[in-house]
Amino acid sequence: MSGKDWSTTELSVLYDVFYECGTRLGGEYVSLAYAAEDAGDAEAVEFWDEQGRLLQNERQAVDPNDRAMIVATMKQWDRTLQLLRYARAARPASAAA
Repeated sequence: MSGKDWSTTELSVLYDVFYECGTRLGGEYVSLAYAAEDAGDAEAVEFWDEQGRLLQNERQAVDPNDRAMIVATMKQWDRTLQLLRYARAARPASAAA
């Protein structure tokens, strides 16, 4: 998604895509918090919950009319999601929750 040219996408559609990108990343944070909870790691639960709150704040701070900021934020979120997924896949099976 990061390499897509969003310059001609209608702004309302772009904002919907942006919002969904945040939802996907937020879902990953929730999944990580649940895994931490299952592992009995209260500190990690709080960390991932905080990441979700920060994501919500970041999403609310983006002006729905600022195409450049919407696209930049989507790229950042996509990269973060990609890194989290690679990190999960790289863990040994015994460490996976």
